[in-house]
Amino acid sequence: MKKLGTIALVSTFLCSCIINFSIIVQAHAQDGKADSARSLHLVTEEYPPLNMSRDGIITGLATELIRLAARENNIKLKIEMMPWKRAYHIAKNRSTVCIYSTWRTAEREDHFTWIGPLAKDAWSFYAPKDAYIKISSLKDTYRYRVGGIDGWAFTQYLQQNEHPHLDLIAVEDETNARKLQTSRIDLWATGRISGQQIIKDQKISNFEEVFAVREIGLWLACNPQTNPDIIHDLQKTLDKFEQNGTAQKVRATFQFN
Repeated sequence: MKKLGTIALVSTFLCSCIINFSIIVQAHAQDGKADSARSLHLVTEEYPPLNMSRDGIITGLATELIRLAARENNIKLKIEMMPWKRAYHIAKNRSTVCIYSTWRTAEREDHFTWIGPLAKDAWSFYAPKDAYIKISSLKDTYRYRVGGIDGWAFTQYLQQNEHPHLDLIAVEDETNARKLQTSRIDLWATGRISGQQIIKDQKISNFEEVFAVREIGLWLACNPQTNPDIIHDLQKTLDKFEQNGTAQKVRATFQFN
């Protein structure tokens, strides 16, 4: 799948505000240089434009917000990208590990300490416009083949509600978009943010959102054994970014509102 490359992102950013770019560059330079006593291991997946890999570099709106907050608090970050199920298992079972961008659900609430929110999302179904599919409830989707990502909270919700026709893959939600284009599935169950980004990047003109199950926040979810001072400092700084305009400048960098 062709997405915005690093050069395109930087060019867009320079057009908006070169100062913001210098802040992000400095945040990248800070990775691995802070006091090791204040460190976090972050795991994530491809979920553009929040977390994504471009030319071998892990970036994205959420990634850069977290990097900036960590830099301001002298926190060392190690960031790895991997399939969601593996990342979730690691964060749930290892201290000082956090996972993002994570849908905050009641089922997950007590397993993590939460920092954010990083963005507002929704659990959405997409269909080809020319299929003329009308959905007014979750049960209306039961007669259709639904593509999704294994391990996502949205997918688990569908499994808990005994959806009869799920077609799941481990990684690369872009594959589900292609499956929908070629009629291998009838509906694509995904997050609204990533779904819209994939549609934009793939230059798909015939998809539409036909139903949203719920709106939901995306957060940085940390193992409960994570240093509470680090949790406090990151939350305080992210709150400050929302108030002083830094968060909006980072969003503009990734053409996200």
